[in-house]
Amino acid sequence: MSSSVKLYVYDLSMGLAKSMSVAYTGKQIDGIWHTSVVVYGKEFFYGQGIMITPPGQSQHGQPVETIEMGDTFLPLEVVMEYIDSQRSIFTPERYHLLDFNCNTFSNDLCQFLTGKAIPNHITDLPAEFLNTPLGQSFLPHIEGMFGRSNLNINRAPQPPTQPTPETVSLLQNVSSSALSGASVANVIQNVRSGADIDKWISEYKAVIVFFTSASCPPCRVIHPKFEELIKEKNDHPQIKILGVVADTSSLVDAAAMKYNIRATPTFQLYLNGSKYSEFKGADYAELKSQIDILLFEAYPPHPHRKVLLRSIVDQPNVPILYTTVGKLDIIYNKLYEFLEKDEIRLTSEQDTLLKQVKNYLLDKTDTMDVKGWSQLIDVLIQKLSNDHLFPILDLFRTLLPRRHVSSFYLSNAIQIANLLEIGYTRDINKATWLMILRIGCNIFSNSQLSVTHFTSLLPSSHRAQLTQLLITSLLASDQQIRQTAASLVYNYSTSIANERLEKENGTFSGTAEQEDDDWEIEVVSAIVDAFSKETDEGIVHRLLAALAKFLFLAPVDSSAGPLLSTLDIENIMNEKKKQGIMVSSKVLGISRDLAVLVQQSTQ
Repeated sequence: MSSSVKLYVYDLSMGLAKSMSVAYTGKQIDGIWHTSVVVYGKEFFYGQGIMITPPGQSQHGQPVETIEMGDTFLPLEVVMEYIDSQRSIFTPERYHLLDFNCNTFSNDLCQFLTGKAIPNHITDLPAEFLNTPLGQSFLPHIEGMFGRSNLNINRAPQPPTQPTPETVSLLQNVSSSALSGASVANVIQNVRSGADIDKWISEYKAVIVFFTSASCPPCRVIHPKFEELIKEKNDHPQIKILGVVADTSSLVDAAAMKYNIRATPTFQLYLNGSKYSEFKGADYAELKSQIDILLFEAYPPHPHRKVLLRSIVDQPNVPILYTTVGKLDIIYNKLYEFLEKDEIRLTSEQDTLLKQVKNYLLDKTDTMDVKGWSQLIDVLIQKLSNDHLFPILDLFRTLLPRRHVSSFYLSNAIQIANLLEIGYTRDINKATWLMILRIGCNIFSNSQLSVTHFTSLLPSSHRAQLTQLLITSLLASDQQIRQTAASLVYNYSTSIANERLEKENGTFSGTAEQEDDDWEIEVVSAIVDAFSKETDEGIVHRLLAALAKFLFLAPVDSSAGPLLSTLDIENIMNEKKKQGIMVSSKVLGISRDLAVLVQQSTQ
């Protein structure tokens, strides 16, 4: 089954941008675009979280334009799973009028459905507007409401342009309209009809309906405790159990008869739309017990939680980073030496920028021109010979963990991906290879950057480049290269582990879904191959830890465990012990836990 995919385009300015833009900006701007995606008879858009309405029935009315994006052959179930996976990413709190808005969501969804991006004139509009005098004058107002923008905009002083009352009002109206949307469901819903009860039972995995009545004293006693208990069980962003309160004395239809209610209070519990249990009376202990049982059935603990895995559980879930600033005088002298050897002349602006970078790394200034730095990198990577790349890459490696720098690449990480490709497409020396691997490790200093662009399933992800660099480097002849590659694969596994823990706790807030069985099998196979050949215990430790993280809390249908069993990982570990390669208590502890997980996966 397939469905057409349409992009609905709305003008949040209601035509004012088209009539006012030339006078106030010097450019013709036809609209302040809000977009949504229509597929399978549903309209999806981002404002107060991800919203779903029948097409054309959102608060934005009818679109001013409909753009055909093609067809998707993904079934509706897969589309809805993707939408649910994005809810913790596209939250109301993360909305930014310029950087992370409805068009960001529409673009991601269209690429997921059809592989096509939405038109550039929509996604480029914020930067285009901000590079006008009026846009510059508005920037402080916008950043005051939504936080600092990471767009590539010119922040140099512009000729003064004071916002008029009309333009200020327009900004406020656009911001309000962009953020508006249906209200998020409360964990307690008071209903007036059986249709309302049916609706909530069908929409949530676990539901408890509290049938009460105005003339019931025990109902009044248990009611506040009921609401308190439901709120306590929903202490995470997602609603795990929905509480529905139905006053039988005020229901407008025959709901009490439909649900066979003969006394109040009566509690009916539902799982996946079907009745699970029922009890009568204002017994708080029974209420709590019934809810706990329902939640256990709805969200059963992972099988790995039923066995003692102290070494794996106690592993730190933080990436290995290479943040130490090198000896800058030596690095800069070497860089200038190579520039001279390769007959590369820097402009005065480029030379000034290099000096600014040095001061930034020495903490003599708290800002730097990241856009200019990115442009300089593009130039030097093309002009420097392969063996002369490592000084500039060392600077890049040191800068990347700085939040100001890594945030710059959130909108477009193609330059980082291009640097990673050098590690397996060019004939490079050890120093250059090492710096590229360290850049790969430091990507994980910013989890949003690493997940969005290097570990996720998003079509725009550069996961292939990072994976190829990893696989190529794990079997290098040089021990230092292998050690850094082991750090990189450890960071990969840590990112996956953190996502699984957040999902387990109901606090998942990653940038996109990372679980991908085929990809994980590819990486796990490479780790086992490297592990079987490795003789350094430090590297063995990181490889084992990565395997453990890839396996721990993996989906129950994951192929990782059976693959490790097929590859005879237990025998390989035993051989390492006999050879005296695995002797430390930490390594032996991880190996014991890993053996338990592999055995469990094949039972």
